Amino acid sequence: MKLTDYQRSQLKAAACFGGAQIDKVAASLQRENPEAFLRDNELHQRNFYHEPMSYGFVIPHRSYVERFIPRRREQDNEQRQVMDQNHYLQQTFQIGVGA
Repeated sequence: MKLTDYQRSQLKAAACFGGAQIDKVAASLQRENPEAFLRDNELHQRNFYHEPMSYGFVIPHRSYVERFIPRRREQDNEQRQVMDQNHYLQQTFQIGVGA
């Protein structure tokens, strides 16, 4: 059994107010509709698109499609610096891209 459309909308609305509100709504929904939630002994049956991030503990699951590799802030900053430098050089020395 799954959550009803109304129950899903309750969870979506709770997301606007943060994790604590989501936890409260989820606990309420679990009391109303316990069959919609996996039990601890069923967690190993879950399938994910991205590999679940563990943060130091094992997340039980059956499979995932794609390994999730978060972008590191340092790489983003380095790439931004290179792009800024290239833009500066293009403007200063009138260097054409691909010319």
